[in-house]
Amino acid sequence: MDTSTRILSAAVSDRGLSEKRPQNEDSFLEMNKSGIFAVADGVGGAQAGEVASQMAMEILGEAFINLPTGADAETVMRTAIERANTAIHQMAHELPQLASMATTIVALHIDGSVATIGHVGDSRLYRVDREGDLYRETDDHSVVADEVRAGRMTEEQAENHPSRNVISRALGAEATVDVEIKTIMIEPGTSFLICSDGITRHVADAEIKGVLTFGGDPVDICEYLKGLCYERGAEDNLTAVVVKVSATAAPVDADAETIQFTAPLAIEEDEPTVASARPAFDVVEDQPELLELETRELVTSEVPDVASAIEEKLSEPLPENEVTPEPEIETAPEPSPETKQAYVVPSTPADQPFSMFGGEAEPSETEERSGSLGRIATAVVMLVIGSAIGLGVYHFALAPKAADTPLPQLSEMRSANIPLSAFEENRRAVDKFPAGYVQKNSSPQDAEDYYLVGRAHMLTGDYVKARTALLAARDRLAEADPTNADVLRDDIAILLAVTNDTTIQNMLKKEFEAVKKPANTNANVSSQ
Repeated sequence: MDTSTRILSAAVSDRGLSEKRPQNEDSFLEMNKSGIFAVADGVGGAQAGEVASQMAMEILGEAFINLPTGADAETVMRTAIERANTAIHQMAHELPQLASMATTIVALHIDGSVATIGHVGDSRLYRVDREGDLYRETDDHSVVADEVRAGRMTEEQAENHPSRNVISRALGAEATVDVEIKTIMIEPGTSFLICSDGITRHVADAEIKGVLTFGGDPVDICEYLKGLCYERGAEDNLTAVVVKVSATAAPVDADAETIQFTAPLAIEEDEPTVASARPAFDVVEDQPELLELETRELVTSEVPDVASAIEEKLSEPLPENEVTPEPEIETAPEPSPETKQAYVVPSTPADQPFSMFGGEAEPSETEERSGSLGRIATAVVMLVIGSAIGLGVYHFALAPKAADTPLPQLSEMRSANIPLSAFEENRRAVDKFPAGYVQKNSSPQDAEDYYLVGRAHMLTGDYVKARTALLAARDRLAEADPTNADVLRDDIAILLAVTNDTTIQNMLKKEFEAVKKPANTNANVSSQ
């Protein structure tokens, strides 16, 4: 087998919900090292259908395990399916309890860039290329499909026709069988879905395209398809094998493969199945913190009006008991009579003393001396009193007023509802950088956590993981904070509807592309 490509696969097989089919008669083949994958849908009732489907898987698996080097894959596949038809037909004739058994088969072999497809019946194989285009690589061998190809019935009529489950070709029904085989070229990035009609009766082609285009790893896609079928009734056994081809070469075990049967699994390899070819989102280094702290405004107190306080204090009368003693002033020499005529003399001889006070009355010599001394003393006393008042106003009047005025308390602009605020901040963080949120919150705990992780997966385009997280959130709604419960319930219902409809998913992808979000906001939408 060519090791230039890496093959990742997963499978799911389930009985379904119908009581008419108590046993799972489907089988599947998943052998990465040999590059062979297949699904068989057995018919015949009881255990006959299960026997027929397992025989087909066993013979096909043995053929490709022992595939000779350089052998033609088409020839090996055709020969193996024809031998399976012969063996089933012969056993049905030899054992009466298996008389009506038969099975469909659809098989895929991948060798590098070459894919070989073979099928009989109405089990299908879908291919989605790296551009996201869907191709149904098989044509149903059924009564209604033959009528549609003949132009006697429309696709819509065929979907609801009572004979839509009646196949016109199967392994074991006749001694010989016409096997349809074809070979196509593929590129890395191609995905395949191999499935029984238990899947296609509930999941439309457009939804399959969406799942293979936007889905995560093969394991998640298989579980998602099973979940859709269960939600829509699961009227039949359902089996799906999802295969993804990437360009990275995977190490190949040189040991021989072993075959192990465990109903309803037809062949199981001894190597574990790889879950994913790439991470669910781009890893971004030095990611910013998701939650932003709001900048709060500090409320400051008003500054007291100092000027008004001083003016008010100065206007108050001095206390009566406050008496400032007059200082003793040395006796000045007696002034000459000429200095008593005016307050200011424009020109005063240098030998005459200067007087600030004067009047028309001429007091006596003693009165004149004492009056002059009194006025000078009064001026000095007023100067001292003014200084004292200023100091008193500063130290006593202002301090009490500032103390009497209470300062407003500092406060923060916070919402009264803390859970609601935290939830809204986290939801905005998800919308801002969904891929980073998924990476930082790998272990959700409650309904809010699961909802936010599901929302992040939605925004990155991983609808399979989004649906899983949203269902977990819905199951935990009873434990959610009452403030958030109504919002969670409505949002979860809306997002689940999106994950259930690939048409809406495609529209959503176009909307994201139209608004041209930054690359790190929607890392996975266009990575398929």
